[in-house]
Amino acid sequence: MKKGKFKILLFLIIFLIGGLVGFLIGAGYSGWMIKSYLVDSNASWLSQHITRLAMLRNGNMDGCIASIEKTLDNCVLQITWANKDRRGRIDPNSLPLGHLRALQAVRVCVDAGYDVSFSDDSVEMLSLVKPLEGEGKYCSPDLRSLQERASER
Repeated sequence: MKKGKFKILLFLIIFLIGGLVGFLIGAGYSGWMIKSYLVDSNASWLSQHITRLAMLRNGNMDGCIASIEKTLDNCVLQITWANKDRRGRIDPNSLPLGHLRALQAVRVCVDAGYDVSFSDDSVEMLSLVKPLEGEGKYCSPDLRSLQERASER
């Protein structure tokens, strides 16, 4: 009987040690993957920003604006896609505050008449997001100006 209990105890100890080692390996690998993703993401942003800076320094304002707007359209689609329910709809009330505020800022640009560069899907998703109302003014003077222009339309 003692030999049977000893085997069970030994099995449990080995199982727990194996689980701990597996957890530590998994946590380390996950951390490495996240770090790698963040560095790759930063490299991509750096490349994109330096290209746009070169466009601005060379006077290619339209090309720079088109590049930024294309990125914004992709961002709107990604944020709304990540927050869709099982039926493919988004509920603006269930969006994280950071996502909602970002989409509201884009909605201000669309409402001000700068919607030609956004895809139909983006405009449709943005129509579900209510813009800031009442005393909700943007801190940025430029966004506030667009917000006033949108309210006049």
